[in-house]
Amino acid sequence: MLEHNLPSGFMEKSEIDKKTVLRSAWRKLVATAAKRAEELSVKQHVHKKRLKKDRMLLKKEVAKLREDWLTSGPGVPGVEPEKALDRLRFSKDKLAQCQRKYDMAHGGEELFALPFTDYPELQQTKKDISLFDQLFGLYTDVKSRMEEWKLFQFTEVVANIEDMSSTMDNFALRCKKMPSRLRGFDAYKRLQTQINDFQIVLPLLQELSKASIMPRHWDEVKELTGMEFDQTGAEFKLQTVAAGA
Repeated sequence: MLEHNLPSGFMEKSEIDKKTVLRSAWRKLVATAAKRAEELSVKQHVHKKRLKKDRMLLKKEVAKLREDWLTSGPGVPGVEPEKALDRLRFSKDKLAQCQRKYDMAHGGEELFALPFTDYPELQQTKKDISLFDQLFGLYTDVKSRMEEWKLFQFTEVVANIEDMSSTMDNFALRCKKMPSRLRGFDAYKRLQTQINDFQIVLPLLQELSKASIMPRHWDEVKELTGMEFDQTGAEFKLQTVAAGA
């Protein structure tokens, strides 16, 4: 096109030299592209075959995850909260493994323009685990805070009573806002009872901390709890009364 439309001598010698090898270079490029396309076609077949196998294995793992969740998950009736919490952690680990494999399979389907495979059991289990995570997140918070409070010396209770009351009210509100699906489970009932009981105990602890409480009142507490302790000692902590209660 340049030689045809431009005056003679317009193109430099270096450009003419490049022009002479341009066609052969183009042929080599086309041949290389065809070779690479053939190689990719072979690799694509291998990866598609592997993807098909991975999807079959993933379906089995998802089915096993769902079965384990229903038969031995944290929502099985009669399971102690601590054991249920361990089961939830185990289920979350298994879900994370399945989710990683799902993401890889989904990416492969997108790469090869294949129809996306649905895993409804995986999505349902994911929702269930998220739901129970709310419950046991609150359970863990309550347990952690109460373990902290139990180490208070009894004389510290008055100084912290407002913070303790505010914290328990917040826990009670979070418990009340839990989805209705959770309220039939043992862990929820036990958590709710624990929060309610401590809210009842807090005003009593405040009264017991007052200077007006006489030794005979403490004698009655000892008799009711069936415990012996020295309420005037430096080692007298909240857990002493909590254990008796």
